[in-house]
Amino acid sequence: MEWLSYAQNTRAQLPPLLWQQWWLPTAWGVVAAWMGVYLAGRWSLQLRAKIALGGILAIWVGLPGVWGGSYWLGLAFQSPSVSTVLVCGLGLSRVLHRTVFSGYLRSPWNRSQVFISFCGIALGWALLLDTLGVWPGFIYDWGFGSIAPATAVLIAALPWIAARKLVPNQSVVLGGTAIGFFLFLRLPTGNLFDALIDPWLWCYLQFALIRQMRLSVKRT
Repeated sequence: MEWLSYAQNTRAQLPPLLWQQWWLPTAWGVVAAWMGVYLAGRWSLQLRAKIALGGILAIWVGLPGVWGGSYWLGLAFQSPSVSTVLVCGLGLSRVLHRTVFSGYLRSPWNRSQVFISFCGIALGWALLLDTLGVWPGFIYDWGFGSIAPATAVLIAALPWIAARKLVPNQSVVLGGTAIGFFLFLRLPTGNLFDALIDPWLWCYLQFALIRQMRLSVKRT
């Protein structure tokens, strides 16, 4: 794996193997549980049915070896980002009548959410073009450096600073939590970019932003 060889050559701080093994089923379990709750909500099922379906998927993902969904999901997609797990975890905590994603799509965004979403989309495109060899250097390698977390904290705090509020916005808190989680545990890969964004979250942010733009046009 390219990220592992680079990290070993540059003596980057990688998460312990035990933590990586723990993170894979736990992270996918949270995502799978939210997916079950979301699908149950789309099918207009009762709250108990939502919890049951989410629990079944989470248990299946957590099974050991080839019997568990995390084994196959890890082979196909590696592990989800910390940001994705936090958002899905927040959605699970709000399982009443709708999940956080449905409300996130239908309710109007504030400036902080738009800014954080734009940052995530831009980062995803930059990493995609980096994978295709468009840039002269390797942007992904910056995620192993010590400057990247400080830069990410500053960017994530900009909406809070601009708003001049005592309590930061929810999207700012999620971004800061993902960065802090990475700084303490170095999960999932020791690279900051893997903690902030993944293909699933990147695609969702673009879909959600387009939907919000359409809703704004309809309201005007």
